[in-house]
Amino acid sequence: MKNKNFDFDVVKELNITIENEFDIYKQEEELRKNYAKKWNKGKFDFGLAQKGVKNLIVVPRIRKYQKEYGMKIGDPERSAIAKARLRAIMQRIREEDY
Repeated sequence: MKNKNFDFDVVKELNITIENEFDIYKQEEELRKNYAKKWNKGKFDFGLAQKGVKNLIVVPRIRKYQKEYGMKIGDPERSAIAKARLRAIMQRIREEDY
C-alpha cells in the first residue's frame, strides 16, 4: 500500500543534507564506534540503533529544517531518514572492519 502523504523527495533531500554536515558526521562517527562494539559482541539491536539515530541525529536536523523552510515533516519520513542513516553507518562498519 502506497502512502499518499509520504514525501520521498523530502526524505532524499534531508538524507543528503544530513550526510554532508560536518557536525553530524562527528556524531555519526561516535555512534559508529559504539555500534561497532555492540556488533562485534553480538548485542546489536537494529530497532534500538535506528531509534538512537532518529533521536540523536535526525530529529534535531529536522527541527532546524522545519524552522528554515516552515514545512512539517511527519514520523514516516523521520523513520525513513533514520533507517537510511543507519544503513550508511552499518555499511561503513562492514567496510572498515572495526
